[in-house]
Amino acid sequence: MGLISRKPNVVQNVVANLKERMNQEIKICAECESEFYKDSSKMMDLCPDCAHKLYEYPNCKHEFESGKCTKCGWNGHTSEYLKNRAKKDGN
Repeated sequence: MGLISRKPNVVQNVVANLKERMNQEIKICAECESEFYKDSSKMMDLCPDCAHKLYEYPNCKHEFESGKCTKCGWNGHTSEYLKNRAKKDGN
């Protein structure tokens, strides 16, 4: 099977992934106030990044496009509390 005959499957997968993301519920993180996809975090009111930094839950392996992660919707913001905590910890 050649590359050309496989292309429709690739296109179908991309379209399916885009539709899935468009239908995801968007929440606002209580800590950093970033938007995030509800199903991408283990905690109801925290984005994956804040849930990781505050409670050591698994973080998303972010892939940014147009200013936000395509996997979890996080925009890269960090709260002042977490910025200050990172400075105190030397990170």
